[in-house]
Amino acid sequence: MLRPLLAALLLLSSHALADDGLTPDQKRMRACNTQAKAKQLSGAERSRFLTHCLNGRNGEAPKLTAHQAKNESCTKRADGQRLEGAARRGFMSDCVKPDRVKQQTAEREKLKNCDRRADGRRLDGEDRKKFVAGCLDGSTVDG
Repeated sequence: MLRPLLAALLLLSSHALADDGLTPDQKRMRACNTQAKAKQLSGAERSRFLTHCLNGRNGEAPKLTAHQAKNESCTKRADGQRLEGAARRGFMSDCVKPDRVKQQTAEREKLKNCDRRADGRRLDGEDRKKFVAGCLDGSTVDG
């Protein structure tokens, strides 16, 4: 009776050593971490790889969208400048905007400034229109 019991314990302990007592999810996590370490991935790139690996999509993570790539580039620039808090938020907000939005914002600001200058000169009617048009194209000279 002792021999079968000893044999059963030996069999169970060898089985337990073979799988390290890890669940299938833990085994997958270990394998994905090993792959990421072998590829020397870090930061956001490592996170994307692990997400795709753990979801069962072997191979490389899909390429970044244009917006994701721009966001990552801006993040690296903000890190390089050691920006924090409100300065970082302002930098990131401006950095990730598409160029057309930046241009529209600049044009809107230029129009506001020209209107403000016309208000300061108390211009109205046709004189105001001419002044603002000249201000926007740069031909108006303060005098």
